[in-house]
Amino acid sequence: MHGYELRKQLGAMLGPFWQVSWGSLYPALRRLAKSAAVEKVDQPVARRSTKRMLGTKAKPAKATKASKSKTTALSPGRRKTVYKITPKGDQVFAEMLEETAAAVDAEHFTLKLAFFRYLPPETRLSLLERRRAYLQDKLAQFKTNVREYRERIDSYTLSLHNHGIAATQNDIEWIDELITNERNLTAPAAGRAAARTEAGALPVE
Repeated sequence: MHGYELRKQLGAMLGPFWQVSWGSLYPALRRLAKSAAVEKVDQPVARRSTKRMLGTKAKPAKATKASKSKTTALSPGRRKTVYKITPKGDQVFAEMLEETAAAVDAEHFTLKLAFFRYLPPETRLSLLERRRAYLQDKLAQFKTNVREYRERIDSYTLSLHNHGIAATQNDIEWIDELITNERNLTAPAAGRAAARTEAGALPVE
């Protein structure tokens, strides 16, 4: 797809709070193209052309297949750049998803979660558990700050901390739900694998 379509798809996938700016999208596409992770393909732009005699009024006419085909033509001057992922790009994408070192903060975790379907179950579970541990540390820090500095902070700052505590608790509950769902999905598969292993170990009579 071309840049406009790509930006639209990213906005739909990540939500209204994660809009990708043109200033970051096209430089990223240029870097990906330079590293051969994507390739650029120029496509002609279709345009509508209508012929009309000067000094005469256009008469309504019945539309036919022939007339419809003549109203749309390819403009020889205008072209749009379409970006296509390459095999190397697929490899880079997989490596970035598998990398878990910087996946605990909200921005990196949200991006990885949007592409969770491309990850194996054990990697998804590991990322969720790391995110939960990170949130639990943040929650403890919020509570410590409120307890130790309650006498020295104003009502607005206190309200901000309380909001942070509530939001973090909600996030932890959400992550716990995701972890439970992930384990429920992987448990049947593990059970089937164990059953096949046991069946293979049975002596043949």
